[in-house]
Amino acid sequence: METQFRIMYPIACWWERRWTDMVFAIWGRDGTGKSVLADALGRIFCKQGITAIIDTDLTQPTLPARINGKKLSADTSLGKAISGMGADDAAKYLHQHPKVKRLFYAGLTSQDEYLSFELGLDATDAARDFVEHCAVLGDTVLLDMSGQRSDPFVPAALSGADKIIIPIMPNVQGVCWFNAVKPLLEAMNAAGRVLPVAAMADRQHDLSVVEKAADMRFIAALPYVREFRQDSADAGTTPAATRYAKQVQKIFGMLREVKV
Repeated sequence: METQFRIMYPIACWWERRWTDMVFAIWGRDGTGKSVLADALGRIFCKQGITAIIDTDLTQPTLPARINGKKLSADTSLGKAISGMGADDAAKYLHQHPKVKRLFYAGLTSQDEYLSFELGLDATDAARDFVEHCAVLGDTVLLDMSGQRSDPFVPAALSGADKIIIPIMPNVQGVCWFNAVKPLLEAMNAAGRVLPVAAMADRQHDLSVVEKAADMRFIAALPYVREFRQDSADAGTTPAATRYAKQVQKIFGMLREVKV
């Protein structure tokens, strides 16, 4: 796969970055639909250029669910890349979607166990380097962030991402979480790059009350969808899925306006 990636998509220089050479982070509590949103945005961005989705959950295998059916070696796991075993060559850890040739994923493989690798003190630097290498290889990088405080990708995402999409459940827990992370966002100079998104919003939710309590404005409202079509979340097959797809397009439009 590494050779295939290099032939199809030669490495570009940092100073040759176009508007699509962007890094976007999706960060928030677990269970807020971050991965579904990342997949939906990835399928749209890959129509414009090479897109890499980095699933930063290092507690369990994630790639089997993202690119089911592909046999992946433990040597190509994201865990190996940032645990001191070599992140200089990001192409080795990017796995092509079986049906979408310009969409790639990085994450833990089915060969990984909870104790397959250890994260040292330099994991944060390794994570940052890995993101930078992916940005050079591709046009757009989407960081599908885990909700763990120990996620080594969090510092790189908050300090370096062009925009940070934060899905927020329109309830007390969502408001409390967002208010709790505000000091961190401000300390990382990230507050001005945050795009709050209402997650799993239903018609009975009064989003204006949530916005007032959290002192922010939602840029989009993703409805609760019982199930998506197996191969895509960027096209709707039910009324709720159709509304979801329209909101994803709205988010994509805002991200596309970002200039380097």
